[in-house]
Amino acid sequence: MASESLTALSDGLIFTGDAFVEGHALLIQDGNVKDIVANNSVPGEAKVISCVDSILAPGFIDCQVNGGGNAQLNATPTPEAVITIARAHQKHGTTRLLPTCISDTFAVMQQAQNAVRKARQQHAGILGIHFEGPHLNPDRRGAHSPTPLRDPTPEDLSLYQPETDEIILLTFAPERINTDQIRKLRSQGVVLSLGHTEADPDAIHAALDAGATGFTHLFNAMGPLSAREPGPAGIALEDRNSWCGLIADGHHVSKEMVRLSLLAKPHGKVFLVTDAMAPAGSDQPKPFKLCGESIHVEGGRCLNSQERLAGSMITLSDAVRYCIKQASVEPEEALRMASAYPAAFLGLDDKFGKLLPGYTADIVALSHDFVPKAVWVDGFLQRN
Repeated sequence: MASESLTALSDGLIFTGDAFVEGHALLIQDGNVKDIVANNSVPGEAKVISCVDSILAPGFIDCQVNGGGNAQLNATPTPEAVITIARAHQKHGTTRLLPTCISDTFAVMQQAQNAVRKARQQHAGILGIHFEGPHLNPDRRGAHSPTPLRDPTPEDLSLYQPETDEIILLTFAPERINTDQIRKLRSQGVVLSLGHTEADPDAIHAALDAGATGFTHLFNAMGPLSAREPGPAGIALEDRNSWCGLIADGHHVSKEMVRLSLLAKPHGKVFLVTDAMAPAGSDQPKPFKLCGESIHVEGGRCLNSQERLAGSMITLSDAVRYCIKQASVEPEEALRMASAYPAAFLGLDDKFGKLLPGYTADIVALSHDFVPKAVWVDGFLQRN
């Protein structure tokens, strides 16, 4: 009996996550990649969708998304806002993401977590939540308000309890959380990333040894790198095991530093994030509020009243194009930086980040200029 759920995406150039494959079709069934077969060997019962002049790549995964579609999680911690954010990024190829709550009161953080959990029941692309703060160094707070910055309270620590299949990512400064707390958080399944810090090398190494595995937006909001004082960025580049997120928008990090990161870190340890704010993914970007401060959009940047960067307005497809066209990153590597590598950082690389048999059928069809044309989540074509 023919299976009505078998779909073949044919006539495109397939990027499996490992290599480009020509002349083949991607078979999808029951939400997963079933096989890759020659275009002339597609089973007769399959529903064929021609993807001529397209690159079929693994869907993008964004670990740091503050907003999108003119919605901002901190400002409106509701399920509706979370879904608006997810849909705004999804149409640009981001099939999985972590809505991000920056430093705020416990009440807002709790509201954000509850909103994300409710939204996950309605939108498959929401992996969980990223708490960026509030346990940060005030001297490296960036656009975060100084008011809510604090050492973790028992109330805060109680919030960082992942539910089944939920990712909780916590960005913190080692100055604010001790190694016993780091070990406890890691043991309960929290993904831990260092950021907004001026910690010395000993403190950073201690945090890594205790269970931190990443660095949040490498180079931004962390102590500088110099000859005798490597700073957090220098330790991040030198460490062989940790992952580093990178905001590749041409404003937060230069193209030279993108290339330096890739040269310094082991293969697969640098991934792309957007740090996107409310205007991202919107056809009509609007000013917005961040921690009570008015943020305006100018020249592709989100700026506060002092003309300082306050997050970005890019999607991951923008970051991929920047890496390829401006930073001279090979297309295969740029695509992996937006899919396979963040999946590995989150411990989800057995499900996402590749188009191989058994992997979830999260797919973005790109033009040969790497502009998204169509998106599939769990094998279903998304209608925006």
